[in-house]
Amino acid sequence: MDMHILASIYDIKGMKENVIKVYREILVDSPNDIEAEESLRRLATKNINIVGLNKYMYNCFLKADSRNDLNDIERWLIGD
Repeated sequence: MDMHILASIYDIKGMKENVIKVYREILVDSPNDIEAEESLRRLATKNINIVGLNKYMYNCFLKADSRNDLNDIERWLIGD
């Protein structure tokens, strides 16, 4: 069975620990697997509910993939 499908099945059943385990196994075998990486990130942030959190900037931070992205976040944080 495809490991991504197995992780999806666990996710549908609400078996979060199993989902995380499967995605981590995928990343051991395929460190550049974008789907597994993004799914782990989604699971890690799924239940975050911080009062006053700017979710747009939070997601920008999580998805930042360049120095320019991080500079934009830094400017936002210091109020430029």
